This record gives sequence, structure tokens and C-alpha cells, in this order.
Amino acid sequence: MFFSERFRIDTELLRAYGAVDISLVCDIPLFIDPMLIFNSEKPEYQALHKEIIRYFHFLYIKAKQGLFSKEINAWFNFSEVPNNWLGFSLEGNKGLALGKKYAEFLYKNIGFALDTHGISRGQHIEKTMLLYEGSGKDKISDLTVNLIKRFLCEYTENFAIEYIDPKLRKTLPVEKAYFNYNTESFVSKEYVLPYIYNKKGEIEYVLLTPYDILREDEPSINRDDFYNSHERIRAVIENDTLRAYVNNYIGQAVRRYEENQKRNRRAVRGKSIRKIEKDAFKEIVKEYPELYDYYIKLREADTDEIRLQCMKELNKQLEKLLLASKNLISIFKQNGYLNEENLSAREEAKKRLAFFKHVIEDCDGYKNLYVKGERIAKENDLQRLFRFVWYGTNYKVDAEPNNGRGQADFIVSMGQQNQNIVEFKLASNSTLNHVFKQVKVYEAANCADGSLIAIFYFSETEHLTARQVVINAGYENMIDEAIYLIDCRNDNKASASIAQ
Repeated sequence: MFFSERFRIDTELLRAYGAVDISLVCDIPLFIDPMLIFNSEKPEYQALHKEIIRYFHFLYIKAKQGLFSKEINAWFNFSEVPNNWLGFSLEGNKGLALGKKYAEFLYKNIGFALDTHGISRGQHIEKTMLLYEGSGKDKISDLTVNLIKRFLCEYTENFAIEYIDPKLRKTLPVEKAYFNYNTESFVSKEYVLPYIYNKKGEIEYVLLTPYDILREDEPSINRDDFYNSHERIRAVIENDTLRAYVNNYIGQAVRRYEENQKRNRRAVRGKSIRKIEKDAFKEIVKEYPELYDYYIKLREADTDEIRLQCMKELNKQLEKLLLASKNLISIFKQNGYLNEENLSAREEAKKRLAFFKHVIEDCDGYKNLYVKGERIAKENDLQRLFRFVWYGTNYKVDAEPNNGRGQADFIVSMGQQNQNIVEFKLASNSTLNHVFKQVKVYEAANCADGSLIAIFYFSETEHLTARQVVINAGYENMIDEAIYLIDCRNDNKASASIAQ
């Protein structure tokens, strides 16, 4: 289920090499931040950043010449590289590629990406995402992975040759491993890489990623942070005229609001002023794109802060998911869970869900829902851990399948006519009372023969709220039958030792 297990490698050996012990069941929500490559003192990363920018310069030259759609597709379109098992997928490692929409956008805005107006210290490929609607950490990470694929292949190959059993590695072709500037085309190359068999029974190579270029949160350069940093940006504008104009534009917007409030005898609210300032900044930046470069200059100077924050995010994510999932599997084995393949999908799902509840409540499993006292509060995190509760199963467990009107959290099946839905909700979710209608829609869309609902609570107040929601919906008699209220509190458990 993990790289270390599949390839019989000690986890500490991977750590010493500098790589993350990835899951081979579902993606780990970690992403490459290009700023970590740019700011690194490692010569190999500095060279890597130069190679990334070199390709963008190639694109810029080509874009100025004017291109046909086939050429744009060949040079500007980046497919997903799922082999590093990083991303949002709860089922396997396949996500969404950047696609043609981004290719067309990059073609039109490649000049914006490279023009620093003499302000920032370097050029950054993620600058384009400051303009791109729908940008996100997965998009920036996918773009970067495509441009450093040769490095990742060599990084993994060196480890594989040195430490992995020859029976568990192969010489495999990697498409678009690097770009040949003489032929102006991407080149495939063979590498000795660890491999697995995917669901289709095909060989799929696996790539390792160094932990020091990864993070969990948004990349250092991102749209939301740019707009939220408008005060810092305005403070560092070196051009006196530009700074005065920007401040005056924003100040006028605020004064209009204050005058309007005074005329209508309404209070001036600080929250409203902050929103007006932010909205005015969004408008003025369209006229003065240099403001983007002042923002990037700020982020370039935040080197130590960024490194520290990324390391915190990385450690938290690895502890939250990798260590927690391994602990849950260990508890799973110790308690002797018995596989019964003659059960219906519904009964097997009930059995696994009841066991998950038992592990969390009675076997110290709740401890794996906290990291340094901070709880795992996202449904997505709990869903990932539930994937590992299906250790050793022959049932098909699809996470977030969209077979109709929206995505159910899980569909457990043993054939088309034998399937059941499992839906997760936090008791703190403001739309908790909607879950019962939600699963009925999923059942109809997926032709499922029923649903199970797991509601996780982290306090007594949340417990009472969740229970009342169930009662109000008329399903009190379904508690522990089809509705599972799972106690994740860390303040009401007697000391136990199974998970330690």
C-alpha cells in the first residue's frame, strides 16, 4: 500500500535519500512549489530552475511567430504525470490534466510570464497562474512536474538501481522525458524504474519526489495571496508616481463608501473597507501589471518564511496521513479482521465501517485523527484513511465516483447488481441535514441498493447536534444500522495502548 512496502525498502532509507514514502492506493495531497526550487541553495535545483525558464523562453519565441493549433497543442499542452502519486485523487492516481484551455491561455500570456519589468529578481512560471481562472496548487504542480520529469526520472532511477530488488524494477520508456531544442520536440527515454500493475493489468512506472520541493498548502505565488497582499505590495512600490496613483485610486473608492454611509446614516465598517480596498486593487492591477512583479519580489524575499511554512505543512501532512494510515492498518491486523467474501457489498461495507468506528473509539485509533493536538477536520482526510481500512479486500471500492448527479464518497461493489454507497460527513458541517436527501440521489444515479452514512464528531456539542439532526430526519432507529455516529473526541477516552 506504500512505496516502502511494495518495494521492500525501509522507510528511514527513503527519508535519508530525501524522498517521500508515497501511497500506492491514493494520491497524497502534496504538491510541488516552484518557488522551493528557485530559492534552493542546491546547485542541482538552481540548474533545474534555469531549465524550466529556458523552456518558457522557447515558448515565448514561438508564440511571437504565431502558431497553428497543432503546434500550440504540441508545445503548450501539458498532460498529467500521475506516476508520482501526488494530488487530490482518492481512488488511484489519475486526476485532471492542464488541458487545451490552459495551453491556449499560456500561448496568449507567455509574454506576461517572462516580463519582470526589471522588478523581481527572477522569472517564475507560476506567474501565469496569477491571471488564470481556475488556477490552483495541483495545476502549478502538474506544470512543474512536466518540466522537471527528466530530473524526477533520474532521481528515482538512482535510488532504484542502488536499493530496489532487480525483480521489482524494469527498464521502461518514459514519454516526453525531456525537450530537445535541436529538434524542437519532446523526447522519450528509457529509465530503470520501480513499477506496479495498474487496474488494467498494465505496467506503470513509479516516480519518487524529494520532500524539500513539496508542500500541502497553496504555492508561494498564488492569486488569493496576491490580492490579500495589496497593502504590502503598495508599501514596496519604488516608483513614487505609481505608488501615489495606486494609493489615490484605492483611497477614492474608500472615501466614496464612507460618504455614502454618512449620507445614509449608516456605520462605517472595517470589513467593508477592506473589501473595497481589495476590489479597487483588483481593478488597478489591470492597468499596471508591474504590481504583479512587486508581489513576486516580496515572495522572493520571504525565503526563510516560505521554507519554514512548507516544512511544517509537509510534516503535518505526512504525519496526518502516512503515519495515521499505517497505524490504522496495524490495528486492523492486530485485531484479526476476517474477510468474508460471501457477504453482500452492503453487509461488507457495514462490517468495515463498524470496524472503523471500533478502531477509532475503542482501540486508540482516535489518536491518529490528531496531529500535535490539532484534529483532522477535513472530510477528505477521513475518506483517505477509510481507503486503508479496506486493506486486503477483494471488493471494489470506488472513491468519489461520479456516475450521475454528483459524487458519492464511496461505492462498494461486487458486480453491477451488488453495490452500496458510503457517505462521510463531519458533524460540524453546516449542511449535515441535507445528507439524507443527498444519498437518495446517489442511490438512484448509481442503481445502488442502499446507503451507509458515517458522521464524525469531535466534541460533545457536535455529538448532540448530529444526533438531533438524525432524530429530526426520522432515522433514529437507523443509528448503528445504517447511520454511524463516530466518536473522535480526545477528551473522553480512557488511556489505552493498542495504537502505541
